[in-house]
Amino acid sequence: MAGQRNSCGSRFEDIAEILSRVKNADRVGVCLDTCHLLAAGYDIRSEEAVDATISRFDKVVGLNRLWAVHLNDSKGALGSGLDRHEHIGMGNIGENGFKAFINHPAIRDKPMVIETPEDERGNYATDLAKLRKLYTKT
Repeated sequence: MAGQRNSCGSRFEDIAEILSRVKNADRVGVCLDTCHLLAAGYDIRSEEAVDATISRFDKVVGLNRLWAVHLNDSKGALGSGLDRHEHIGMGNIGENGFKAFINHPAIRDKPMVIETPEDERGNYATDLAKLRKLYTKT
């Protein structure tokens, strides 16, 4: 969740608590949403910020529980609680944040799904093309 009122799951501690109560928890994983991360107060706008956020996720939830990622920029600012998706690089995460995020060793090999808007400024194809430019091949 993005941290909006009357919701749970926007803090890593919430996710860890939920997972601790699931029977057969090894069958349940987590999907991180980039817009939700930023809106919930987790900074992913630079390489240093991504490192800190991923390290915090690993400490609280565990990277073994991270199974997938939703990629979308954020119309809302850091900690805004606003779940409004934006085209890659056109929001508050920005191209530098996405470059750092999708190339992070804990993220780069995870399944990633684009959840960006389709409008006169772009579509899935243009957002995917931008992500491919930002992705560093190893």
